[in-house]
Amino acid sequence: MSSGIEKFIWDLTYACPLLCAHCYSESGRRPARVLGREEAMRVIDVILAARPSRVSISGGEPLIVPWCLEAVKRIHEAGVVVTLFTSGWVLNEASATELATSVATVAVSVDGPEPGVHDAIRRRPGAFDRALAALDLLLRVKKQRRAAGLTCCTIGIDYTLTRSGSNLSELERFVGQVTSKLAGLDFVRFGAVVPTGLAAEEGFEATDMLSVEELVGILDEKPRLAAAAHNGTEVSVTDVRYFLPQKESDVTAVRIAQLEPDGALRAFPIYEAKVGNVLQEPLDVLWERAMAWRTDSFVAAQLNSIRTMEDWARATRTLDRKYGSADDRARIALRTTTPT
Repeated sequence: MSSGIEKFIWDLTYACPLLCAHCYSESGRRPARVLGREEAMRVIDVILAARPSRVSISGGEPLIVPWCLEAVKRIHEAGVVVTLFTSGWVLNEASATELATSVATVAVSVDGPEPGVHDAIRRRPGAFDRALAALDLLLRVKKQRRAAGLTCCTIGIDYTLTRSGSNLSELERFVGQVTSKLAGLDFVRFGAVVPTGLAAEEGFEATDMLSVEELVGILDEKPRLAAAAHNGTEVSVTDVRYFLPQKESDVTAVRIAQLEPDGALRAFPIYEAKVGNVLQEPLDVLWERAMAWRTDSFVAAQLNSIRTMEDWARATRTLDRKYGSADDRARIALRTTTPT
């Protein structure tokens, strides 16, 4: 296979116990679209045949899927670096124990420095406490394995920065508190919310999306945040502008393939456009279509016009409404008439 794909992102399901205000996939509000086990294993065959270096497993909430742990273990044992993203809501001792040796990394998603902010964004009381409880459980498994001389996956926090959850003093305090309480935590990674899905809509853009200036300000404060950490936890701030191409060459250089729950391949990560399904057509054929979409004159004009986060949100809305499927467009149309 000659696609040159370096990484796959696979959203295993759109089912989710949470209703996050910024959800990229609008999970918890739409059909789950989860595959049966046999079809899922066929998707894994396609992924492994492409020989990527990394696979990210997300959702929705991937741990809801019955075959999730089997799937990640199979990819992991094939030598691919697997990261699983979870809200922590449904994590239990059995799944925490299994994940310890089935993935390279477990990242628990957090959206605020304290329950009031996190739970408001996630639209579910108790979500913050559940996330920290999941981390505590994972770290207890890690401690037990290390005491027995066994290996374990790395465990950390994937913190999505919105305006309501990005006060620097509160972030500094959060880092200090979680790294003190959760000894053994490997990382805390901050990254601004990307204007895709619900986060691209005008209402969210106006209230909670960071500007480029705010993003850069937090990037500049990485040393301060890192200095607040205890117990050797690594603190980083991701520059999400990696997904904000301003030149045609940048668009085609992103060698990431994003799969929807049913095996559909997006033309580019974060946008609704699909180029086919890996269960129905060869991946090489679909990847060629993805490259053609990325260099289409209309698409290129939209992407090359981006200079600010607001531009990015506008471009996302334009592309999703033009290239989304009929179901996508019907779902998107409801965002302006019904509460999310």
